[in-house]
Amino acid sequence: MSGKNGVLLLNVKRPVSGLNAGPVDCLGLFYLAAVLENKGYDPWVFHGLTSDVPDVLEKNIKEKNVAAVGFSCDYQNRSAVEELCRYVKNKYGVAVIVGGPQAVALGAEFFKESGCDYIVRGEAEDTLVELLELITQSKGGRELIKGLCWPGEDGALMTGGEREPAGDLDSLPFPAYHRALGSNRSYGGTIFTGRGCPFSCAFCYQSNHKKKVRLRSVENVMKEIAANLDKNPDLKYITVMDDTFTLNPQRVEEFCGAMNKLRIKRNIAWYCEGHVRTIARHPEMLKMMAGAGLLRLQIGVESGCRQILDIYGKNTTPEEIEFVVSEAVRCKIPQIATNLIIGGPLESEKTSEETIAFAEKLLNIAPGIIDITTGFLRPYPGTAISNAPGSFGLKISEAAEIRSFDDYPPVSVDGLSAEDIIANRVRTGRRISKTMRGLLNENKIPYETILSQYAAAREYGVTSMWYLDAFKRNVFLDEYFRLISSGAAVRMAGVPEDEFPLWRPQRTFEIWRIVDMRNGYPRIDGYVLSPLEFELLLHSSGKTTFAEVLEGLYRIFADKFEGIDELAKHAARLLKNFDSRRWVVFCKV
Repeated sequence: MSGKNGVLLLNVKRPVSGLNAGPVDCLGLFYLAAVLENKGYDPWVFHGLTSDVPDVLEKNIKEKNVAAVGFSCDYQNRSAVEELCRYVKNKYGVAVIVGGPQAVALGAEFFKESGCDYIVRGEAEDTLVELLELITQSKGGRELIKGLCWPGEDGALMTGGEREPAGDLDSLPFPAYHRALGSNRSYGGTIFTGRGCPFSCAFCYQSNHKKKVRLRSVENVMKEIAANLDKNPDLKYITVMDDTFTLNPQRVEEFCGAMNKLRIKRNIAWYCEGHVRTIARHPEMLKMMAGAGLLRLQIGVESGCRQILDIYGKNTTPEEIEFVVSEAVRCKIPQIATNLIIGGPLESEKTSEETIAFAEKLLNIAPGIIDITTGFLRPYPGTAISNAPGSFGLKISEAAEIRSFDDYPPVSVDGLSAEDIIANRVRTGRRISKTMRGLLNENKIPYETILSQYAAAREYGVTSMWYLDAFKRNVFLDEYFRLISSGAAVRMAGVPEDEFPLWRPQRTFEIWRIVDMRNGYPRIDGYVLSPLEFELLLHSSGKTTFAEVLEGLYRIFADKFEGIDELAKHAARLLKNFDSRRWVVFCKV
């Protein structure tokens, strides 16, 4: 290959606030880079913010002899990609290519506004190779390249036809993470074990565009995971991104067996998505996955209203969701994640309340375990909802892509204003938060559950909503479990009875910050401390053993007890109360 053979592949976003802030790694670009590298090209991948793009282009287009620049386009970054296409074309004059999930919705108008040369639809491995052969070697013709679109002389959309998706996924090279530009972050934490989806959810891009399910062999998947672990010694958490990972129970069993063998050598945990009905029919998968290190399971809930679930084509019932959540808790899966769609078909005060009540029920089934987030319905291109919104009682805003990054509803519902939809989301979020606080305050979250969330954060850097929004905000509980999860301390029940005098009680807070003395007596959150309780807290500094604490207390309160043994029993009861309030832990040394 002679002449220019450099290719820049970019996945960029504008900086935004909230849950969608920051760039998200686009694994697909690294797969493309690997394919191109094998074909003799010099591909480079950049993930970052739009503000970084001018510097990236200026530094690399000439230096790397770039023949083409490609942008990954999704629902959120379409306007940014459109603007950057114009920038690249006007300043550098190289070929500009756009692909990604939004490409299916891009047509003649996008070509006109962006000035890009080509749009690649569908899986791009073969299409991009053939296109680059045309660009760099004048080999073939546009009309011969399936999956390719370009503007005709009259501005009309031209296409080479639809390309069949890749058949043998095992034949694809592993992602070329060494081709990352301008980033010192470690890659390899995400993986796809298959492509396609057999389901038909009305709101989902995958189920409407990638029907043909193709699965990699477990052997091939484990080779990629092993390669990623070798390259990144700090990698401890694997995210399996497939929508349909649980589709084949036998394959899940094989994967779990392989993960168990790998985990003998390396401390790793993992995440996967699961389809509710498949898991409900094969609940044994939950025990297998939990035993193989599954830390977080994502399931689709979307709504607590059966009629809405049917409209979405979820092939799921509220009863099945409840069963799967209950079984996941029974199998000791540490975290469950799910989402509720706000502003969808049939939304009303009644259906909204039904969904909120269902969310509260799930929180009670899995307290401390299930994370329930909310999001506005997004009209992804080519989905049943975006193709015929009226049949769902919806109307898509003409400026949906420009006005919202999931902070404003892009879709309106019959009978509801945008303000009504926002109010539903606010009410849902508040009720979820209130239920979480209530469960925590009423001590309905098992000790082991809370400890598992701190262990997940410490060991794997995985933080749940419960960890961030409930546990970390309780000053006593947070320090209590931080010390215990680190191995620096234990709770009272963890101290051997015959060794208790030799262990050191240690309070979990600073006296001056927490103890209210304004009324002339010590009080913590409305709890009035007796003189003995306050002295016991003062002595619980971690510097003295329980036996030494007793000696100090007895010098002060000897006249109140018949002997030090009676004081010891009373002090132990007080420490048990302190422990239940997360006020003290116990240290050996």
